[in-house]
Amino acid sequence: MLCLHTAMICWLEGISLKDSIWLTLTTVTTVGYGDMSAETDEGRIATVILIYLLGIWMLAQLASEYIDYRSDRKDRIIKGQWNWSYMENHIVIINAPVRNSQIYLERLISQFRDTPALTDKPILLVTAQYKDGLPRTLSDQGVVLKSADTTRGEFFDDVAAAKASHIVFIARDESESSSDSVTLDLLDQLPAAEQQRLIVAEAVLDTNVSRFQRLGANAVLRPVRAYPELLARALAAPGTEQVLQDLFGYFGSSIHRYDAAVQTSEWSNIVCSLASNGLGIAMGYIDQAGEVINCPKQNEKVDAQAILIMARDNDIPCPDALKTCLNSI
Repeated sequence: MLCLHTAMICWLEGISLKDSIWLTLTTVTTVGYGDMSAETDEGRIATVILIYLLGIWMLAQLASEYIDYRSDRKDRIIKGQWNWSYMENHIVIINAPVRNSQIYLERLISQFRDTPALTDKPILLVTAQYKDGLPRTLSDQGVVLKSADTTRGEFFDDVAAAKASHIVFIARDESESSSDSVTLDLLDQLPAAEQQRLIVAEAVLDTNVSRFQRLGANAVLRPVRAYPELLARALAAPGTEQVLQDLFGYFGSSIHRYDAAVQTSEWSNIVCSLASNGLGIAMGYIDQAGEVINCPKQNEKVDAQAILIMARDNDIPCPDALKTCLNSI
């Protein structure tokens, strides 16, 4: 319409092309500077038909359609109805805990953001719990929502699971073994990866750990709701979560305190001596002021009232053997 009007005015009014373009644009945008206007009846009729009746109406329609599109897009994104198939190198979190999910997710996402390798990763949460949109505390941390039935894997394409760098399967109910059935089914339906990715899954039953691993899970851990840090560690450094998890289990590993005065020895000597004698791994010590010193430097001089040692619960070192070892340093 604009091009046709420009040509008509140029022909009917006998003015230059650049003046015709100027007149057309100032008319259609309703600016109307008044420095130039159609003088002939034919030119005025062309302006009324092409600009007033069609041009301005069409421009208003386009603006209205664009505003409606933006409004609808924003509403669909907020409510989790948007298709995120264009995302890549992102974290997909599937499911949210059925109890206290907001508090847990806030802490989990906060841990992700505090982990250097995950700080800038886009995070996509897949759950049917937030019908009206994510809480502000989650969306402010850069989390977006996909509202979907997580008992079936039909949402995988919409969240670009094949292009994700990390996929996390959260047990919806940590007290129900049926949560494992859902995770097993989803792992089986997970599309092949287009790039290297890390899959972390929560298993309610220990007997399902090997089954999750056979279906591609790189790390499997128990759903410990009080410590979302475990899950964050599994994403940042796979394997470390197992060490931390063992600290919570009987016949796993645990930290023991041994009251023993140790002075002037370098920390590396203490670590090597305990390890070589099979008395556990020295993790730190408590100095004479009662402060816990964790992971000291190897050449640090130790003035301790107690040593903190990690050992297997079924192989706890004898205090007398420990004392003998420390005295020999």
